[in-house]
Amino acid sequence: MTTDAELQVDVCAQLDWEPLLSLARIGVSVHDRVVSLVGQVDTCPERWAAERAAERVAGVRAVVSEICVVLPAASRRSDANIERSAQHMLQWLTSLPPDCVQVVVDHGWITLFGSVDWDYQKQAAAAAVRYVIGAAGVTDRVAIGGRTLPVATRSQIDAVLNWRAAADPSSSPGSAFDSGTVAVPPG
Repeated sequence: MTTDAELQVDVCAQLDWEPLLSLARIGVSVHDRVVSLVGQVDTCPERWAAERAAERVAGVRAVVSEICVVLPAASRRSDANIERSAQHMLQWLTSLPPDCVQVVVDHGWITLFGSVDWDYQKQAAAAAVRYVIGAAGVTDRVAIGGRTLPVATRSQIDAVLNWRAAADPSSSPGSAFDSGTVAVPPG
């Protein structure tokens, strides 16, 4: 098992590899395999890059980020301007139905509200506004739900599995496809 001191060295090395980051501006401490990041960065993408880098290190149980985004004067924008930009970004997403996600901006912090049918839509909305210039951060409060899917029948499942096996027979060596039948649990 990796010690906290070894994890701290590994996290620092991972942060040092991130082209967006300056390791001199981010402090790293580790206690019980929980990594704490502190410091200041100029943009939200820098903060997210630091958080993702720490999460990638093997043995890290959790990441607590206390990294503050302090925007340079050239990047500061009014809340109304940030909100307009975020709404435009969402409108460009072909994966989102119109007006399903609303944007509220308070002191540069973007909060997304609304409801979508699928998790990928929720993720796409948050990713789209993450890089809006002047944003201090994003809170995603978009709900998933409302759409019910039909229950697949055994014949539909068999057809899809057989089609996939025929398309790439090497993907399932020694499987039930060799006999031409598919074992699907009853239910």
